[in-house]
Amino acid sequence: MALIIKHPHNYQFTFEKTDKNTEFHSIIDTLSSSKYKTLLTADAPIYQDTLRDFWANAEVQKQDKKPWGITSKVGGVLLAITPANISETFQMDDLAGKTSFPKSEYQVDLIERGYDGQLTKATMFKPDFPPPMKFLFHTLLTCLSNKTTSFNEIPLKIQHLGYVIVSKTYFNYS
Repeated sequence: MALIIKHPHNYQFTFEKTDKNTEFHSIIDTLSSSKYKTLLTADAPIYQDTLRDFWANAEVQKQDKKPWGITSKVGGVLLAITPANISETFQMDDLAGKTSFPKSEYQVDLIERGYDGQLTKATMFKPDFPPPMKFLFHTLLTCLSNKTTSFNEIPLKIQHLGYVIVSKTYFNYS
């Protein structure tokens, strides 16, 4: 039986600057120099059967009543996913960083970068950004988000990641 790749979870970002995308060169440069570049370029195919096996056998591991990782068996092999091995695998060195930001901190910064939408809820929307920032969030959503629909909505964790990438703030994404 052939392995079937689960789409749309296998996208990689390419840092190609051309004459046709000059408007986005600054964001491409920002992403290229970001500590999160490895996340965007990782070639980690996700296969439907192994993904199904992983979640069918997954157990949340807790430490002091707080989740710290997930263990599972796939094809008889025990796997453990923790913030530490995510950080190490993707070379982020981010475990000491903040895990969230006050709304006022990141929203003010994103407004200064051109966000023109309502801020009554936690959700921000990609179309309310100017093209370069829209491109940034589109890239993050396409490469990193587990969402498969509603790509105009930017989840809070992706908002934080976009903010830290453009402001060069230290963040624990792992």
